Formats: sequence, C-alpha cells, structure tokens
Amino acid sequence: MHRRKIQLIAGTTYSVSLPKEWVKRNNLREKNEILLFEKDDRTLVISPHSIDGGKLDNISLNIDEYATNIDQVLFAVYYLGIENISLFSRKELTKDVKARIRKTITHMSGTEISYEDKQKITIKVLLDQSKVDIIQVFYRISLILESSISNVLEDLDINEIRINENEIDRLYHLIAKIVLLSLIDSNVLHSSKIKNVSLVPAYFLISKRLENIGDNINHLSEYLHETKVDFENKKEILGFIKAELNRNIDYVARIPKASKVFEKINADDLRKINNSISKVEDRTIQNYLEYIIRYVVDIEEEIVNISFYNKLIHDNIL
Repeated sequence: MHRRKIQLIAGTTYSVSLPKEWVKRNNLREKNEILLFEKDDRTLVISPHSIDGGKLDNISLNIDEYATNIDQVLFAVYYLGIENISLFSRKELTKDVKARIRKTITHMSGTEISYEDKQKITIKVLLDQSKVDIIQVFYRISLILESSISNVLEDLDINEIRINENEIDRLYHLIAKIVLLSLIDSNVLHSSKIKNVSLVPAYFLISKRLENIGDNINHLSEYLHETKVDFENKKEILGFIKAELNRNIDYVARIPKASKVFEKINADDLRKINNSISKVEDRTIQNYLEYIIRYVVDIEEEIVNISFYNKLIHDNIL
C-alpha cells in the first residue's frame, strides 16, 4: 500500500503523485493517459488501461457444427460484444439456415450482413455499446408495452401488436448484451448506468420479465384476434397493468435521486386485481393475465433490491 498527500497546485488543481514502481511496471511515460473510475462507495480506482476481461473483435464459425442452434449461437456471440462474425459452411449454406440467420439478426440491434456468398455470411455489428443507457431502453420498452395494452383496450390492430412484439424482443437482446458486457468491461458498466456490478442480475431479470410481459400481451392479442371474444373487467385489469408498469419504470428512471425504497403493489390491490382476473370465464385469457401480473410482481421485487442498495449509498452506509 502507498500513501500520498494531496497537493494543491496554483490554488485550483489537486494533484497526487503516482508510485514510481507502478508507473515503470506498466510501461507508462510522461503524457501517457491513465483511467480513473469512481465506484459507488466513493473509492477511486486508477488503471493504466480499461478494466475489462479482454475483448474478442472477430470470430469465425463453421455453421455445419451449429446449424440446429444457429440462432442461440449468434445471440451468444452478439452478447460477447464481438463486432465481426463470419459464418461458413464446407458445403453450401441452405435456404433454411440463411433464413434463420436473417431472422435472428433482425433482433440484434446495430447489426447487418456485410458479405454473402454460397458458403459464407459475414455479419458486422455497428452498435456503439458504450452509448447504450439501460434505463432509457427500459423506458422505450415500457412505451411499447403501453401502446400494445392501449391497442387491446381499443380497436385491436394485430399487425401493430406484432410489430411491437418484435421491437421488444430486439430491445431485450440489446439489454442482455449490455448486461453481460457490464460484467467484464467496466467502461460498459459505467456507461450503461447500472452503477454497480452487483446489480447486474436485477437489471437482467427486469429486462427478461418485461420481455415475458410483451410475449403474453402478444399471445393474448393473437387469441383475441382469432377467437373474436372479449373478457370481463378488461378495462380494469389492463388499465391496472399499464399503470403499474408506468410506475415501475418511472421509479427506475428516478433511482439515482430517490431516497426511499420502492413500494411494491399494495397487497389489497393485488388481491383485488387477482380476483377480477379469476372472474374471467375464458381460461386461456385468464392464464395470460395471471402470467402478466406475476411478471409485474417479479419486476417490482427487483426494483426493491435496486432501490434498497441506492438508499444505502444515499445514507452513506456503503
């Protein structure tokens, strides 16, 4: 451990000298840049380079080995932040495989096919991950969910619902990518606004539950569209879900300024809405609504965790 005194230079700038051994060990010289990171506990971390686990920019995969799971493999590579993805076959890429690749990259933000022939497809990821704000992406998803719920409450437009569902999926995969990179790259952790690596699981679960809600709204809409049925207490139930989702995301956006722990759905209100859902005669519709409410509760539990951590910081306990 090294001890240094803070020096005041020219009455305006504070300075601390670096240990000579550390400078030499990291091959630093005069005018070289170093990186400073302030952690949530006000600790200042000094590094000669980005604090990450290393980065792989290019990858080449033999698609013959992954043909049945190519969609999941592509998402895994995308989440790792790899920017150039080459997929090749020793034979010829089938029509089905090409279609699956194209469908998958529609859910990968900032991604396009830069080269293609009969045996090879090259995918370029143009997304600047250092500029993705997780909170803003949550807000965008909440706006889309609100639009879909309003659609169901009014004149159901199934095509709009489907477009919304695809966009929610795309944003979910973007969050999954940023969340994973936040675990291995401190630059992404700070730019994402997650604040602390210990909160990464909570943010990921919130994103997954938002995607689950989007799926169930889509399934519910498809069912209503096909059967032409309606259900009891629709305005009350869907209005409650929309209001609760808005309350959740509004709080998440305010977390850095919030001094109180988030309050979940009141037990009486939850019981009341579940009773309303239980009165829906169509069992399929009832199931979709029950799933949505369950996912809303899951989201709120994670917001409680995040807000409690923030309160500890606010109260100078951490």
